[in-house]
Amino acid sequence: MNSSVSRPVPRILFTSLSGKVSLFEAVLAQARRFHPGAEVVGGDSNSACHGRANIEEFVETPLLAGTSHEEFAAFCREGGFTHIIPTRDGELSYFAEARATLLAAGTHAMISPPETIAACLDKLLFAEKAGQLGFPAIPAFENLDQLDAPRVTVKERRGAGSRGVHLDLSPEEATEKARELSEPIFQPHLRGRELSADLYVDQAGRSRGVVLRWRDLVVDGESKVTTTLRKLEWEEGLGELAAGIGLRGHGLAQAIVDEEYRLNVIEVNARLGGATPLSLSCGLGSIEWFLQEAAGLDLGEPGPFDYPSGKRLARDDEGRDTLTEI
Repeated sequence: MNSSVSRPVPRILFTSLSGKVSLFEAVLAQARRFHPGAEVVGGDSNSACHGRANIEEFVETPLLAGTSHEEFAAFCREGGFTHIIPTRDGELSYFAEARATLLAAGTHAMISPPETIAACLDKLLFAEKAGQLGFPAIPAFENLDQLDAPRVTVKERRGAGSRGVHLDLSPEEATEKARELSEPIFQPHLRGRELSADLYVDQAGRSRGVVLRWRDLVVDGESKVTTTLRKLEWEEGLGELAAGIGLRGHGLAQAIVDEEYRLNVIEVNARLGGATPLSLSCGLGSIEWFLQEAAGLDLGEPGPFDYPSGKRLARDDEGRDTLTEI
């Protein structure tokens, strides 16, 4: 008898569906490795969201603003949701703070503690914490006169994605752009190649796997073409950084590899990413591990994590993914 069949059948709420159909399908595929009867329901507060027509089951979710934790827990109870996977930065703080209430109602959320979410969403605080832990994060400053660099990046301190990010500016240009932002921070502009890393930290604070991937083509902050690579030093370092800031569950690190082939960390997002399906296809078991931990199963000590280099995801304009080996 398949041992997975004896496990409780998960019914997962995948929040902020929008157009994330590829990610939704990857989550569903891995959930069904945990249990073949697993269900994943796409949720969004916009009932006309783009992805709704492309999935089997959709639910309109309450707007989080003005919805108490108890009310959302009741919504999950009524919908039979045993698990929640948040996918948008703007909802992470809500679910981190609601975690205990949801759990008491029988719903497990893949979410990090509130203080970790706060550090991940605050680029200035993240740079400080990473520096304190001894990791090579790109420094960030509230005032331009604190920065000694010929070229500057200016961005919102708590911005998400590529919005409000201005790159490769002179100090004079950075001063002008900063006036357009509500809470600007300044960083040295680094030339190099963009890199992402999907990873998972278990509830005991142990990194269980890291998949590095080049961001070969980026459009509006999302990877349209991304290719895996191997470098053990970076894999171990990013896993340790995520664990060090208190991340639990899936995380997505962003970095620049400079012209001297050094890793410079930009941020760690405490959620799945748009191109995470590539890493899940390489064996990163984030969804399965989350479901196992929620079921009280012991993951054991992490062993060596292996994955292929040169596996590529390309996403077309319709959001369809093609996986190839190069």
